[in-house]
Amino acid sequence: MKTVVAVVLLCVPSLAYASDAVPAATPIEKEKKVCRSQEATGSLFVKRVCRTKAQWASLDLEGQRSAEHMQSRGNGVDVPR
Repeated sequence: MKTVVAVVLLCVPSLAYASDAVPAATPIEKEKKVCRSQEATGSLFVKRVCRTKAQWASLDLEGQRSAEHMQSRGNGVDVPR
């Protein structure tokens, strides 16, 4: 019985080390960040915002859709032509 416990205790650290080595062998590629300068209304300071290309594309598309929605909806005020 003591021999079995000793063998298990000797094998456990090697199993833990082997499981740690697997993620290091397969590196995950990180997307490159793209930084843009953004000016806040009423401020003299410029803020740098960094996001991935996919995040910027999503924000740009959302902004475009919002602008199109506002233009198609109108501002609710009747303007004489």
